[in-house]
Amino acid sequence: MYAVIDIPCFALQAAVRCESGLGAKPVVLVDASLAKPVVVDMTWAAEREGVLRGLGLPQALARCPEVLVRYRSMQGEEMAGRTLFDCAYSLSPRVEESEAGVCTIDLQGVNRVRLVERLEEIRGELKDLALRARIGVGPTPDLALLAARETRGVLVLGEDGVEEGRGSSSVASFLDELAIEAAGPSAGMLSIVHNWGVATVGAFVGLPRQEVGNRLGTEGLLLWDRVSGREERVLRIASLPDVFEEALEFEYEVDALEPLLFLVKRFLDQLCVRLKLKGLGAAKVGLRLPLSDICIEDGERRGAYELDLVVPDPTRDAEVLLRLVSTRLEGLEMASPVLGIALTIEPSDLQDCQLGLFETSLRNPHRFTDTLARVAGIVGAERMGRPVLPEDGRPDGWQLESLPTQVAELKEADLGEHYGLALRRYRPALPAEVRFEGRCPLWVSCRGVHGPVAEFRGPWIHSGHWWEAGGWNRSEWDVALRQGGIYRLVRMDNAWFVEGEYG
Repeated sequence: MYAVIDIPCFALQAAVRCESGLGAKPVVLVDASLAKPVVVDMTWAAEREGVLRGLGLPQALARCPEVLVRYRSMQGEEMAGRTLFDCAYSLSPRVEESEAGVCTIDLQGVNRVRLVERLEEIRGELKDLALRARIGVGPTPDLALLAARETRGVLVLGEDGVEEGRGSSSVASFLDELAIEAAGPSAGMLSIVHNWGVATVGAFVGLPRQEVGNRLGTEGLLLWDRVSGREERVLRIASLPDVFEEALEFEYEVDALEPLLFLVKRFLDQLCVRLKLKGLGAAKVGLRLPLSDICIEDGERRGAYELDLVVPDPTRDAEVLLRLVSTRLEGLEMASPVLGIALTIEPSDLQDCQLGLFETSLRNPHRFTDTLARVAGIVGAERMGRPVLPEDGRPDGWQLESLPTQVAELKEADLGEHYGLALRRYRPALPAEVRFEGRCPLWVSCRGVHGPVAEFRGPWIHSGHWWEAGGWNRSEWDVALRQGGIYRLVRMDNAWFVEGEYG
């Protein structure tokens, strides 16, 4: 048995699926790649107003002035084709991309108990992704395709005399009611069989095969074998793409956030379906928005805005990913309108990590990341994180690192053995005046501390990153005053400071 998922008016649906509310309006699809652009498809509302295929655009507007014009998009058709293939692949991995808008599925090994129910679920998933589909099931791929194109929902063709649930019919009764034109004969053959008085596919199949071959030749035999179910061709199985990327070029410039988020949601819904099929989750989301005008930012020419969002915990929940993207876009100021959108997902395995006995993780890492993204939109991403000590040894140095999604067990610090006095630092360091004799400090004065030096140690020279603008260089002395107290003196930026007191 085979199942066929057919998207009627595929090019038209692919062109308008990213726009909501066009289903009941008169819309025509124009192929601008032709030498003379003509109407290649239209909605029922436009056809009711007299618009036909092959009309020029001025003729279509003359018959229906309120008609909406949309241009055929090969990129949109490719994106819709991926969506169709992903949904078909969720039923069985043996899927053939038969033609644009048609996928044929080999049902070998598929559970037949709830087959119709699962096919209805697939139609619902495609509807949520703005694609209207019809599905047929039959003993051969060609009969399944005929069944799909003769229904608005799900039609199952069982063996003769066998009914298989809702929307079911036997092959013989289905062919007896199917017009011969639905089988797609050539114009010459159609004229001949009409002259014979054959009006249905069932009547044509009832003719002796040998006599059909004698009178209609090879073309007649091929048609007879195809519609009778005698020919069962081998499917050309397609593989699931490994690139998780969707892109679309706009027909006009977009300068509002709402249509961008609408497209982002469409893309994320589709990509998450593909992630689910492969058992993967999104670890990183990339977004690229080409601009209509090149702008200068930080001294560099920029033709597109690019965002790279790291997902704290790999997921295939489209709503979670949408919140992460929308939070960043809300704080984005664009210098010019957007010409298109490209969204990429870097996949990762969804493997549960068992924590230690005393370890814990964030209750909701995605909500936590969403909160951090909102904070970053206010203070800037470079000013958010947790402070850690750098590895360059700079005194009082620190840097920010991203916050973890898991909180490790708090252990007692292993300080080891330490000798000497502890330094109590002043925050901030106290500006001081220091007098020297040669290389020996003699006298120190600052707020709260002053007097002659009784003993000293030093100097100790520290420097780092001298090759950068933020480099540092300092000299340190430890001095003991005659009236009591041991202090740390520091010279940096051509000034003296009392940095702390030992005690």
